Amino acid sequence: MGVRAAGAMGLSPDAENDPPQKQLQLVVEVPKHARPGVTKLAVDVDEGSELHVLVPAEAVAGDRLRLTKMPDGPWTCVVLRSQPLYDVANRILQSPGDQCKLQLLVPANVKPGETKLQVQLAVPNYASPGDLIELHRADGEPWLAKFTRDRYTTSQDPQKGLAVMAELGKTSSEAGVDADALVDRLFTVAKEAGCFVSPKIKRGCAPPLNIPGLVAVEAIEEGEELIRVPSRFHLTPPTVETSAPALAAAVQACSMPAQRRGEALHAFFLARLLADAQERVVNAAGRSVLDGKWSATADQKKVWEAYADALLAEDFSYHPFRLAACKPEEMRENLSPSQEAEYFIDMAADLMSLHETMQRCEADAYAEDAEALPPLEAEMFLRARMCAQTRVFQTCVDTTLVPVADLLNHSPTLTPGVLWGWDAEAQAMIITAVRAHSPGEELLTTYGARSNMLVYRTYGFTLHPKNEPSFTYIIRPHLVRPVLKIFMDNEEARPLMLLETSHIDDSLCQILNQVTKKGRDATEFLRLLCARSRWAYDQDERIRPCLRALAKAREEQPGSHDWWSHMEEEHKDLVNQDVVRVIMSEYLCLTAHLEAVDYADEHRADSECLSGCQAWRKSLAKALGLLKTAGGFSLSTAKAESPK
Repeated sequence: MGVRAAGAMGLSPDAENDPPQKQLQLVVEVPKHARPGVTKLAVDVDEGSELHVLVPAEAVAGDRLRLTKMPDGPWTCVVLRSQPLYDVANRILQSPGDQCKLQLLVPANVKPGETKLQVQLAVPNYASPGDLIELHRADGEPWLAKFTRDRYTTSQDPQKGLAVMAELGKTSSEAGVDADALVDRLFTVAKEAGCFVSPKIKRGCAPPLNIPGLVAVEAIEEGEELIRVPSRFHLTPPTVETSAPALAAAVQACSMPAQRRGEALHAFFLARLLADAQERVVNAAGRSVLDGKWSATADQKKVWEAYADALLAEDFSYHPFRLAACKPEEMRENLSPSQEAEYFIDMAADLMSLHETMQRCEADAYAEDAEALPPLEAEMFLRARMCAQTRVFQTCVDTTLVPVADLLNHSPTLTPGVLWGWDAEAQAMIITAVRAHSPGEELLTTYGARSNMLVYRTYGFTLHPKNEPSFTYIIRPHLVRPVLKIFMDNEEARPLMLLETSHIDDSLCQILNQVTKKGRDATEFLRLLCARSRWAYDQDERIRPCLRALAKAREEQPGSHDWWSHMEEEHKDLVNQDVVRVIMSEYLCLTAHLEAVDYADEHRADSECLSGCQAWRKSLAKALGLLKTAGGFSLSTAKAESPK
């Protein structure tokens, strides 16, 4: 690509007793369609000769390249950013005395120790994208630079919940129950109450999962109905309001956030059923809350009690909520550089607080009753909440527990053998085989197309990376405070920012529109958020083998993310670790977003981006374009059946 430079001959400072040396300096602009790190510019030099310059990887279209050469030295190149100080990552503060102060952000494509900004400030080796730079100048004095880096601390761990969470690790044998027998009884009771449960299925284990689920005991045909559970046996927040109106009223009157009330009420109702089930293990004639404080039909009572008996055998020793509460430091170390451990630890503490609130609500609801219920143990509430989180479906109600149907496991591949569906006309949950099954084969369904990060959060397991349908990352506001300060004028802002490669989440839509309304560049804002968030992953020694494998895969096929097939032999065990799969899902999500903003700015070809994210990437590029041309964009989505 030929470029005519704006040249300037300059003199360097005279050296005493030496003739002056001439310095040659040229300035060229990076053309619009140049590809950083690929395009070479042919620059005219003296006497018709040409200098071929590779456009630096950190340059963008519109930037200027200052080329300098001393007679006895090589050519050097400095990128002069095209954005004015008030644009993109830089601004002049708007308060008294600000004429002597500038603030900048370290750019997303920084090369620490090498990158020079417009003000010719060398970025130090310890800097990372999005760090805040302040330039101060007293009258008549030189500019002084101050780099601000956040230091992150963790809150005190929820010691109160450690012993309680440990109880969730009990196996069914330790709990004194026979899980297979309890599920058989649930099947019997459900069928007697009017549910359909095929005689061709039973609880059992089979490859490839080898964990308790439902297996075929006879040949099953494609299209065969296997389970049908009428809605009257579903456990939902509206069901609880009908069965326990006084408790529901107390919850509605408490100070709990409105969006948490249904969740808390639902979990507490199930927890009481579990507490009764625990008492029946010791005393088969133990009392039932459904005979006193709460109401239910005879069939509902039988099904719900049999359901609670079976749930008592559930083992949550593997779930990250429990692991984080029992061994928080170990969880932090295992998940580093991901911030997911902090989420799990916070959730463990949150569940303990929710239990205490519900205890007070129950006391208020039945304060006038002569016979008070015994206090509900926190362990039962936590067990109930974990059951709800890992087993709910969406029917006509968002949060629905369906006895029998929720025994199905998630398929580790993208081809489940059975599918569930809500029949609005029949008011029933129906499970149907979508292919034939042989005796001994496990019946596997789908919990929905979710990334490993979200699957691990919810269910406590992950998929093999080759079967992961998309990637997810949640921006932590406290990690990007300088970026929020510059682009939103508020470093204390705590917006939710969910990044998905399957779609543009509404939270991202809102924050990008807010940034644009403030007159800032939303594309650069997103670039800095992702670059700053990904920096820790790039520096982490433990996942470096995975990143090397990813780089090798992309050398062979630029759109590939097949890191698991290119692992060095001594590191192949990392592929099977849940925490590594979560970390790589987050890394790939951030990478996909960085590539998408480069694609939107025409700095990267579509063929050089992750191929599995193409449809989403084009949508995001269109949205970023609308922000620049129209000042905003909105989302419209089609109603789809929600996953379990």
